Amino acid sequence: MSVPRVLAGTVVCVALAAAVLLAADLKVTPVITPDGKVVASFTAPSAMTSDTREVVRSAVPVTFAFSVELKRPATLWFDKTLGAATVQAKVKFDTLEGRYLVSKQLNDHVIWSDQTDSEDQMRAWITQFDRIPIETRDPLEQNGEYYVQVKLHVSPRQHFPLWPFGRDDGSGRADFTFIH
Repeated sequence: MSVPRVLAGTVVCVALAAAVLLAADLKVTPVITPDGKVVASFTAPSAMTSDTREVVRSAVPVTFAFSVELKRPATLWFDKTLGAATVQAKVKFDTLEGRYLVSKQLNDHVIWSDQTDSEDQMRAWITQFDRIPIETRDPLEQNGEYYVQVKLHVSPRQHFPLWPFGRDDGSGRADFTFIH
């Protein structure tokens, strides 16, 4: 094997490892309501990078799309998805007034919107979600093992991906046992 091939392979491996390490870390907390439904609260404190901040400050709308899934682990095949929800936070900076316009959507329905002058407040609004309902088709099994997985996609993208297929900008998972 030639030295250029080994060097190229090493560069690709290092770049892929760096891309994995740069993904935002999501903290997920599943909660069982008194009527046996699952809701998820989550935060993505590292999702607002300096590159994303620059894009927002340039008045380009930025969308943080979170895919929330309730799954049951499987032994021999893919994990079964029992329910899902899609949550989006959109932010746009109004350069004339110096304000951030923020809105949140749940399954394509606007559930909240507001504006603020504070960048810290805007960051909290777009990276924190409380009690997002996950609708399931079937009731959960007593003493069953489940998990909530949340994936983040930020658009527009700030970089050219090395991997030609889609990649999450962040993800998080929390396991729990359903006891009701």
